[in-house]
This record gives sequence, C-alpha cells and structure tokens, in this order.
Amino acid sequence: MIDNTTALELKTEILCKGLYLDKKLINHYKEQGIEIDFGRKGGAGPLGGRYFILENETLVNAALWSDRSKTNLSLQENIDGNFNIYNDEEKNFSFFCKLKLVQNPEFYDPKFKTSDGIPMKKIALVHGFDCLASTIYQKCVYWACGEACKFCGIELSLQADSTILEKNSEQISEVIAIAKKEGRCNHMTLTSGTTEENDKGANRYINLLKGIKQNYPNLPLHVQIEPIEDISLIDQLKEAGADTIGIHLEVLDDNIRKTITPGKAHIPFGIFEKNWNHALDKFGKNQVSSYILTGFGESIDDFIGDLEKIVSIGVIPFITPVRSLPGRDDLPITNYNSLLEIYIKAGKMMKEYGVNPYENKAGCVRCGGCSAIKEAYRAV
Repeated sequence: MIDNTTALELKTEILCKGLYLDKKLINHYKEQGIEIDFGRKGGAGPLGGRYFILENETLVNAALWSDRSKTNLSLQENIDGNFNIYNDEEKNFSFFCKLKLVQNPEFYDPKFKTSDGIPMKKIALVHGFDCLASTIYQKCVYWACGEACKFCGIELSLQADSTILEKNSEQISEVIAIAKKEGRCNHMTLTSGTTEENDKGANRYINLLKGIKQNYPNLPLHVQIEPIEDISLIDQLKEAGADTIGIHLEVLDDNIRKTITPGKAHIPFGIFEKNWNHALDKFGKNQVSSYILTGFGESIDDFIGDLEKIVSIGVIPFITPVRSLPGRDDLPITNYNSLLEIYIKAGKMMKEYGVNPYENKAGCVRCGGCSAIKEAYRAV
C-alpha cells in the first residue's frame, strides 16, 4: 500500500503526462470486457480522460495518448484487474505503478434512453466513482464571438453528436435514477456554457435545480458559473437547491488570461472576489471553489502569490494541469516537478487559512479525480 506522499507524487505525474496506450491493445482489452479508448475529444473543462485508481484508492483522471512521444508512462498488461504502468524513459522500461480502471456505467449502452428517446449517455456522464455530471447548455457565447477558452471543447461535443444542446430536469432525473441503481450517483456536477444574458445562465440553472431537487431532495448538487453582476442570483441558486458552487478564474496571471481565456479575461479580478465572498456567505465554508489551471510558463513564486489571494478568502483552489484537445492548438504539457511543488505549497496554504477540500459536499472538489489538491492537503 502506498503512503500519502507517494500517492500525491504518482497522481501529479499521471495528471501532467497521461499514459501511452498502444492501439493494438484496445481490442485485446475489449475481449477481457474492458472498454478503453483514447481520451479527450470534447467537454467543457480543462481535462477529460479515463479514471483510474491507485493502490490506496486515490482517484486519478489520466489522458490516454496514441502518440508515444506525448509521455514516458506506458499502460501495459492487465493482471488481476490492475494495469501495470511502466516508465519507458530512455528506452529503459521500469515499473511505475499499478492502476485499476474505473469501469464505465452500464447506462452508457445506447439501449438506455430517456422517456423522450434520448440516449442517457448524451444527458449525463459519470466522473470518477460516483459523481454524475451534465453540461446543461452545450453552447457558449465566447465560441460565437471567437473568444473561446483555448482548453475548452464544449461545442465540439455538440458537433460530434455526443450530446444535445440543452437538458431538462426530467431527463436528468431519469439518468439519476439509473445511475443510482448502479451506485454511480452520490452527488452531481452541473455545468454550462456562458450565455449572452446578464444572468450568465443562472436562471436556466435555477429552474433545473428546482426540478432535480423536487425528485431528489437529498442529492448534493454542484453548479459552475461565471461571476454575475447581480449577486442576488447566487442566493437564488442556493435556494433552488445548489449545495456547492464553482466560480472559475481558470488562469491566475492576467497576461496569460488574455491569451488562454480571451473572453473571460474581460472580467476583472474584483468581480470574481465579490462573487466568491458573497457565495461563501451564502453557501458556507469550504463550499466555494475555483478551477485554476497550470502549465503556461508562469513562475511558481508568482503563481503561489496570486493563489494566496484566493485561498485567503476561503475559496478552494481546484488546481489542474491544462490538457490539449484533438483538433485544437496544442497546449503545453505541465512540468510535473513544478506542479508537485505548487501542490505542496497549496496544501500548506489551505491548512494555514482553514480551507479543507475534504469538507466540500458536491462536484469536482468532492470527486477529486482531475486535481491532486486533496492529496496535497492530506500529505503535507
């Protein structure tokens, strides 16, 4: 069994590098009843891949690459339900770790449909062990005006016909019912593209939240939204049924923000700060988070200095390495040692300011697969 420090180190390296998967092994695994294929093709966030479990039950989201030059970590044979991962740096294969694949839920089969005939996989997906996730509106105003975030594939999913434009509470509730039967829905993430309206899509969330909570009053729900000028909408999101909220800055450095998130870069930091503070008052301690991406060449000292401004407010920093999308410009691969140093400093910082990711009730932070922030908190 690996210890907390080793879990942090292994998870951080896998998050940064991903795993090489030989195409010839896909059918071999399929014969064993293991569905595995190459990672990110769409989605709204900065990650996307397959979920694996380290030896101490640590969850990690790994990109799967068909190009061996992308990573020195190679996914090899499956023995007794565990994949052996090898480090093939300098052609000297050495054992790296064991990983167990988190299997896809049964409702991904096209035969599972909602009452209005939509394949359930187009309505919601399982993230990690038991976090059901749905993008409730699959378009974004920044795509329409050519200012989309460089890491985002929200509309690629729509173009690929792997989802539908907008989901309703009835459809989502039906998927929740099936996912719960499989033991794959103990909390839920709801996300959305930003809309043109001043409410940034808050009212769409509010109507949906009420419908889901009417059917599942005890299911913890997480919403993700841009900062809103009318902060009373944050109150309404909570009252409608949201248990946690993510207000995502994405990139700390102002100059890098303008390149990576050109649309959102127009929003000044002060508006984020106002929304975070109000959300903390409404949702409570450890229930407000913000995605923070790394890997753009920023200095560690500058990153940590900017990060402290967020953590000192009480916001959980969900720090992730950025990950490229097929068909879009390649983004840099985050340096593993740099991110490990950031995680360790962030873990200490969270303890200093009394921010505890393990107390978060729902969503990305509770799931934890795409960031090692929880492992950092535990290890330091």
